[in-house]
Amino acid sequence: MPSVLIFGGSGNLAKFITTRLLAKDKDYTVISVIRRAEHIPALTALGATPILHSLETSSVSDLVTLLQTHSSDAVIFAAGGGLRSFADPAFSHVVDRDAAIRVFDAMALAGGTKRLLLISTIDARDREKAVPSWYGEEDVRTGEQLWGMLPLYMDAKFQADKNLVEENGRRGLEYTIVRPTWYNEGGSTGKVSAGKVGTSPKISREDVADVFVACLENPGTVGCVFEVVGGETLVEEAMKRVAEEKVDSFGEEYR
Repeated sequence: MPSVLIFGGSGNLAKFITTRLLAKDKDYTVISVIRRAEHIPALTALGATPILHSLETSSVSDLVTLLQTHSSDAVIFAAGGGLRSFADPAFSHVVDRDAAIRVFDAMALAGGTKRLLLISTIDARDREKAVPSWYGEEDVRTGEQLWGMLPLYMDAKFQADKNLVEENGRRGLEYTIVRPTWYNEGGSTGKVSAGKVGTSPKISREDVADVFVACLENPGTVGCVFEVVGGETLVEEAMKRVAEEKVDSFGEEYR
């Protein structure tokens, strides 16, 4: 019975991932790490095992203990500042950057699972360097809009991605970084566009959740960093292409 531990398990995307995993024939176990007890009933109703733990205040040592106590086959880092980042922009660095990096270090030290899926965002890159070669004018405008609205959030995502990629020589994690565009409320379509695909059109959280599940079940996606937007390719086929092409939208020229 495969098990997945999700940091930030009370978020909307994480709940969609949980629902999909628990509906699979493989009988997944989902361990959902959350900060507030009020979310326990809803996650229990989904079939997850909630664990109360604050990423904001936990040390690497604390996280090592958690990972060893609740061992899993894979870890998904879906935690983030969320709406709190609008009221307190610096909070993005607390969770999206600093807590994420502590989780990376803890996974390396815990001696258990190495498989990690990280939720990032489109256009998380060093903006002092060249614009990605596959971007069109609309992609550039969308990136400028995001960085203008949420500069600390975007920087936090960029710094977490950069740390994961550049420090993996010592950590040895089997990571995949998923970079979705803006979310819509369109519901599940089962289809996406993934790879070096830019920033549009928008995509539903349900479809991004399907991408995460497909990545978990396709070991060829290890080491891939890719964008995902709305599209017309079935999710499993899109992830097969990402794996075959070993897509890396975060090469040295963008970090």
